[in-house]
Amino acid sequence: MRRRKKKFVYFKKIPVRVDLDQWRRLDKIKTDYHFKSTYEIMQYILGCFLRVADPKPDDDEEEVLPDEIKEMFYDLSEAERHFEYVKPKRKLPQYKVDEMHGQKRLEGF
Repeated sequence: MRRRKKKFVYFKKIPVRVDLDQWRRLDKIKTDYHFKSTYEIMQYILGCFLRVADPKPDDDEEEVLPDEIKEMFYDLSEAERHFEYVKPKRKLPQYKVDEMHGQKRLEGF
């Protein structure tokens, strides 16, 4: 058997969960400001954040961010957690469902 060559991964995916109200607001912003997708908005926001939080020393002086954008990301340690993800429950085995409905389990089978 031949070994498959491993592909080098140059990109990583970052999934984001938002609640329905936030999604609607994001969708409205997408149409108002003529973004192609919500994914494009997320890339733009992440780019702004990285330029403020971890600026590269070789960045052009012309690409200086306005103070309003810098203030948006200022003091990130005090940020609130707006979304709490609830981990989905596992499906119960059939014998547990039967016991909940009052059916007894036969022993020895």
